[in-house]
Amino acid sequence: MSRFQRMPAGGDVPRDTTHEAQFRRPTRSARAAEDIRSAHGGRRLAAGVTVASVAIVLAHLLHAWGLATIFPPGRGPGPAWIAFGLVSVGAVVATRGLSRVPDWVFAALLAALAVPIWLDVVATDDLLHLGITPTAAPAAAALLMPVAALRETHGPLAASIAIAGVLTVQALLQAPEAGTRTVIGVAIAASAVVPVVLVVIAVRGFRRLVGRELDLTLVQSTVSTPRSAVGMRASEELAELDYDAEALLDDVGAGRIVLPLPPAAAERAGQLAARLRVRLIEGRTDTWLRHAVTESAYLSRRVTIDDPAGLAGLLGPGQRDGLLLALWLIAGQRRAKASAPPLRVLVTCRDADAEEAGPDDGRLYDGTRVAIRFDVSGVTVRRVDEATWEALDNVGRHDAVAGLDGFRIDIDCRIDPTSRAGTATPNRAARPRGA
Repeated sequence: MSRFQRMPAGGDVPRDTTHEAQFRRPTRSARAAEDIRSAHGGRRLAAGVTVASVAIVLAHLLHAWGLATIFPPGRGPGPAWIAFGLVSVGAVVATRGLSRVPDWVFAALLAALAVPIWLDVVATDDLLHLGITPTAAPAAAALLMPVAALRETHGPLAASIAIAGVLTVQALLQAPEAGTRTVIGVAIAASAVVPVVLVVIAVRGFRRLVGRELDLTLVQSTVSTPRSAVGMRASEELAELDYDAEALLDDVGAGRIVLPLPPAAAERAGQLAARLRVRLIEGRTDTWLRHAVTESAYLSRRVTIDDPAGLAGLLGPGQRDGLLLALWLIAGQRRAKASAPPLRVLVTCRDADAEEAGPDDGRLYDGTRVAIRFDVSGVTVRRVDEATWEALDNVGRHDAVAGLDGFRIDIDCRIDPTSRAGTATPNRAARPRGA
């Protein structure tokens, strides 16, 4: 069978809205994610950006040195650059050792930068016809480049746009006298915002890359879990339930709550018992795949798991890793156009042997094959990375059926009996196929 086929008409992928709620990462993985983002997406990235910022500042300083001789008497770039030097030293001291610039530090930095910018604009006003342009003001915008790597990028970008706007207005107001030299003034204004824009693009792309790879690393821990086990979020809830139950029993044992229990205490005990029963029942079919999707910031918004029997837990470590990577690569695809439906992936796991067996088939179920199906909408099969098919090769034989705005992947996964050692399959191992 060919890998790529045509999906029949009317084969729309069911859309699920259960994952539209806001994602909340488990506390332990959230703490690890924040630590790694701070180290790799903060100070280390800012160090490289700082080198580029210093180079731009030095270029503007050399420009100011060359213009100093043609300034009219009583005017010059000196006061603005002295103020800029003081602000730069203060910024370095205030942000030293920080992985994130607080809002109050950023606000104080903007207020301080207004001084050299104002001094520079006043010193160069009405001098563009002589070829004199601001130098300390665009250098002040360059100082925002490392700040963009240490906090949200919107603030530094907006500040640099504001600085460029002031310099542009100053150049355009002098256009009647400056003539063609107005272009030089506009170019200086552009030099205040373009480097910051490039840094913002690089920082956002780097953070997106680090976030995706970090999220994949965190959820890959589910690959080695037993067939039926609670995930990090469920374990945190069980720990809370255990603490609440222990506190209630301690109150009863110490006599703070008398027996029989008052209505309020009895209702509290009933709620704890109900939540515990629900969590234990869910744990019977909650497999590594469901935990991986639930605990991933990217998969939880796009992937839905339909595996009522918990068959994904039968997969071996290599098959699990390939299946998770394939899901990751598919869910990470971008839509071809904005009008396309949101990307959705429905993963269905069924007993392939039971589906193929007829009602009169007397053979016994051996549990060696699982049929896994991906129903993908919002992205075409042509946009799927080639590494996806290589990952699925580790899961089993697979065929792709293309559709208009999506595709379907059917995977015939054979289970290694050694991978099911020590796992129980209640009420299924000896039942007739097709029963």
